[in-house]
Amino acid sequence: MEISNFRKINKDRLAKFLEHLENKHLDKDEIFGKCLMILKTLLYTSSNFIPNSTLSTQSNIQELLYSIDFDAIDDDHMIKLKSILDQGADLDIYARYIESILNKNNKSLNSILMTVWTQLGSNVLQLPIIIHEKAIEVNPLIFEKTILSAISLWEINNLIDVCSKSPLVFQKCSSIFNELLIKLNFTNKFMEFLNYFVNTVSVRCKNNDIDIVNIYPNKCRSILTLRDIKNKNSTLVTEHHLNDEVKKLALAYPKESICLLSHFPDLFIPY
Repeated sequence: MEISNFRKINKDRLAKFLEHLENKHLDKDEIFGKCLMILKTLLYTSSNFIPNSTLSTQSNIQELLYSIDFDAIDDDHMIKLKSILDQGADLDIYARYIESILNKNNKSLNSILMTVWTQLGSNVLQLPIIIHEKAIEVNPLIFEKTILSAISLWEINNLIDVCSKSPLVFQKCSSIFNELLIKLNFTNKFMEFLNYFVNTVSVRCKNNDIDIVNIYPNKCRSILTLRDIKNKNSTLVTEHHLNDEVKKLALAYPKESICLLSHFPDLFIPY
């Protein structure tokens, strides 16, 4: 039967039918298993979903995918659902799928999350900012993979665009770059990369009417504010005063101070 011949789904009847099929214990049959999975997915779609006979089968499949309530799906079916999504999901549908996995925050879904994230490749940088922020909070390793891939594939400009819109993403990137900087023993090449990164983020922030000071951690903002004031009027903030604040930061928060000094070399205190 063509998809266009389906009518509005009666979920109660469908649920009873599925229960009947599952009691047949035919789950070892691969084709039966796939059909059962598709039918079960219909339970999680909008009750108002009706296939449109004027659209192609592929378009109807995509409309079906858009109507899925991912948050209502159990973990086991979320894993199986990927094979259906691969038949016609676009980036928006994958974004909803990924966000739902992150919201569930279940370790059993980590593998499928990594699979989908890897499958999207550089397109993950086109996902909504909220997904990147949730990934950092729930599964930081997956976002670290994104950062390292962006560097190796030179997708850095797309990464910079995300950083300029989210303090959390920017700070996570800065933290990882800080670790790389130390491991690479402060090589000139990586310092040049950092300079490009910070300058470009600064430009993007200005274009979006965002003060770059506000995307840094709170403990760093006072120094950056004093630096701005000093650069505009050295009589209000002396170099001695600014140096004292940098020293305090270095003693209290060594990692943050290294990050700040690598981003703004003019803050470095010569001995």
